[in-house]
Amino acid sequence: MPSQFIYHDPPIASLLILSNYFYFLNLFGWAFEWLLSAGLLGQILIGIVWGSPLAEWLHVEWQETFVVVGYIGLLLVVFEGGASTSLSTLTGLLPLSTCIALSGLLVPIALSFLLTPMFNFPLLHSFAAGAALSSTSLGTVLTLLSGPSLGFDIKRSKLGTALLGAAVMDDVVAFILSEILSLVGENTESGAMALGGHIGRAIGVTFGFGFVLIPLTRWIIGPGFLWFKQTRSGKWRTKAGKKGLLFFMVCLFMGMIAGTRYAGTSPLYGAYIAGLVVSYLNDLDTMTDHQAGRLSQEAEMTTMRGTGSDSLHMDQAEPNLSIRASRTASSNHSDQPHPTLIGTFEHYITPLLIYFLLPIFFGSIGYSIPFIPLWRGKNIWRGLIYAILMTFAKAFCGVWLLVWKVPGSGSAGGTFVGGLKGRARESWRGAVLLGFAMIARGEIGLLISQIAYSTPEPLLDEDEFLITIWAIVLCTIIGPAGVGYFVKRWGKSVVDGGWD
Repeated sequence: MPSQFIYHDPPIASLLILSNYFYFLNLFGWAFEWLLSAGLLGQILIGIVWGSPLAEWLHVEWQETFVVVGYIGLLLVVFEGGASTSLSTLTGLLPLSTCIALSGLLVPIALSFLLTPMFNFPLLHSFAAGAALSSTSLGTVLTLLSGPSLGFDIKRSKLGTALLGAAVMDDVVAFILSEILSLVGENTESGAMALGGHIGRAIGVTFGFGFVLIPLTRWIIGPGFLWFKQTRSGKWRTKAGKKGLLFFMVCLFMGMIAGTRYAGTSPLYGAYIAGLVVSYLNDLDTMTDHQAGRLSQEAEMTTMRGTGSDSLHMDQAEPNLSIRASRTASSNHSDQPHPTLIGTFEHYITPLLIYFLLPIFFGSIGYSIPFIPLWRGKNIWRGLIYAILMTFAKAFCGVWLLVWKVPGSGSAGGTFVGGLKGRARESWRGAVLLGFAMIARGEIGLLISQIAYSTPEPLLDEDEFLITIWAIVLCTIIGPAGVGYFVKRWGKSVVDGGWD
């Protein structure tokens, strides 16, 4: 006989704890957004207090559930980041994003080897710590780009596109590094033999999905989407049209994250490229509508002008008739605009993401921070030194904006000959912003460090693990706080030098 779930009223204590947990996640998020322009720090703090590190008001089963629910929020914010990306800009900035990502990976790992002479870390343990600190919190980056109000969508600027591309690459490589550390920590012959296969599989899947999806989207998904839109044009001005678009995005989103994860790479990569597909389809849809609207207005103006002397007399008496006709047609069109993919996402998903899923995600990061053991004598100052090293390691990524040729310009971004010149002098604010946005490690760094600590042959002992956690936590505070401060101070000038 199949088991049966029996419904009963939940205990009042559970209701009160969960109710105030959700409320305080948003309250502290708002307070830290007002104080530091980094609301996620307040949500991480609430996770520490309510979760296992301190009060343990949330049962372990609840915390496990919230980790899953919060990860859905992370995947959705990555999906939104891909949907907000301009594909033409991303293509032109791909070499720059690659250089930023490589710097963000290699410099932290290289500087982490200083832990061997400074704190007597074994070389392999220094590499494990560097692997954890080489990551970039993609969820934090996207939240920072979405949070501050600059009067324009910074994610669609050249600066934001280069930053997102680099963060996604860092995440994919961090996923590969986590697999490497897991296999090395097994210290078995089968693990060593499987290492090359895992690395090759992850790299092959990452590039393979990109190469397959480009022609698939351009010649199959795109034309099919436009055909369906045209054959169902009467329903696209109703709520049923929005729900149809939402169903399409849900299928695409779930299919890509499942496909990438089961194939052997990060599901965050699948969410990002699913967002890129939505960005392409949305631009294609908008361009088609503009063309159709222009043809409709031209046809209407031609009809109103008519032919012969009556038409000539009417044109002379009403010289602005065609303009008024165009405005009338545009007004009639805007009364019932057809839903778009991005508009549908913002209507249904964005409020849920802002007030529920993202707060739960950042709160779940707090569950994994061993708060009390962190305050052990020498681990504090060692963690502080390591955090300073890792802050400079990621901030170095911003240098690329000073020396890179700005896409669409005729000259280089600047040189160091005789000091920073030309566009480099104008780009320094964007370089600082990019560097600070790359600093936060967040969930990816915590995941890799815990893998290294919990393998059968630990790659980090307890003190080394706590030093690494100190660096991750401090970097996750410094990065968002710095971005919030500079955005408040500089505003739109962060994209000066051609990076708008």
